[in-house]
Amino acid sequence: MVHDENNALEASTSLATKTIGAEFIWEAALAFGHPVAIWRLPETDNVRLIVSEEMLPAEVIPDLEKLPSGFLMAPFSGNVLFLEGSLSVSFSIRHPFVAAAVGETGHFSEPLFEKAAALQSAAAESIPENKLLPRMPEGLAERYKRIVQLGADAVRQGELFKVVLSRTKSFDMVPGFSLVRAFLKLEAVYPTAFVSMVSLPHLGEVWLGASPELLVGVKKRRFFRTVALAGTQSAKDAAGQLKPKSKVLWSEKEIEEQAIVSRYIIECFKKIRLREYRETGPKSSKAGNLYHLKSDFEVDLEAVNFPELGSVMLRLLHPTSAVCGMPKEQALHLIATLEGYDRAFYSGYWGPVNVDENTDLFVNLRTLKVNGDVMTLFAGAGITADSIPEDEWLETELKCDTLLGVIDPSVSFLN
Repeated sequence: MVHDENNALEASTSLATKTIGAEFIWEAALAFGHPVAIWRLPETDNVRLIVSEEMLPAEVIPDLEKLPSGFLMAPFSGNVLFLEGSLSVSFSIRHPFVAAAVGETGHFSEPLFEKAAALQSAAAESIPENKLLPRMPEGLAERYKRIVQLGADAVRQGELFKVVLSRTKSFDMVPGFSLVRAFLKLEAVYPTAFVSMVSLPHLGEVWLGASPELLVGVKKRRFFRTVALAGTQSAKDAAGQLKPKSKVLWSEKEIEEQAIVSRYIIECFKKIRLREYRETGPKSSKAGNLYHLKSDFEVDLEAVNFPELGSVMLRLLHPTSAVCGMPKEQALHLIATLEGYDRAFYSGYWGPVNVDENTDLFVNLRTLKVNGDVMTLFAGAGITADSIPEDEWLETELKCDTLLGVIDPSVSFLN
């Protein structure tokens, strides 16, 4: 069927006129140089793939109510990109390699499906295992521990309440590595996370991630939702057994870290004089191999007569204290001084906009970037006056393992 709102071709396996593996639709889009995004929302059984006819994503002001159906991608700092869904394909996670073209194909989609079918026909029957080779730069741990110490010193001296400091971890990808298979493995292992992958040919980059943190959600253009998520600990005990939520204990540091995020959301509501909201939590929330503390905030947009709340809160919230710190300006300055690299889309936000009348934008937390044959992972930790550099280093290793433990367990630091 064709959506009037965005002229997007929808695909449905139940009405299939031909079947093509999702991996080959992705590869065909890359071959033609089109931006493409694939994602699965938390606790759903449907995967969506969109291809933009435009070779360059549009730089937009994120007015959610005005945008057509597509995928929004914002960096930690900089211009927001939008991929309009010229072609939209959906498939069930129970049949991840089967997508379907339905109805008439147009001048844009027909060559794409023909290319995908050709790639599928030419594919080898044997599928190589995804493997990574670690890059081991000297002094990586020492440098990160040093900037953590400087961040903790700044907090103790009263310059700010909290700062989030991040680092990278890089690998070489062995020939035959399939990013679509990596995506499908992640979405299977982390059903409660937003799992997404985006190719940006104009930058020569692919971004893949799994995030538990909703930044802005608008359901059926009526119900607004955001979450305050902070604090991190392993979901397993010392014996390697899963800890039940009722047994998870949080330190004073972790409780305060999450409270800072909740207070910031409430302050944003106060700035726009919004009092009619519902807060639930905090409570322990499992995301992959980690537990976090999470509070949910909900607003009925019709009841408060505020249809543009999603766009307003997006501008107020980003970057959140969970990825930046508090106060925001002081934290941004310290991050720029200490980190020494461009975060790009790490700790930005991304997600579908006005797809089936819903918008779901998540903080790009557990994420990696692929450029050529190099894969770079990103992870950060919230630094307070009580932070211990060694503990924060281990926390970032654990966060990297959220992805590594699924993509290639042999390079996990836990092994």
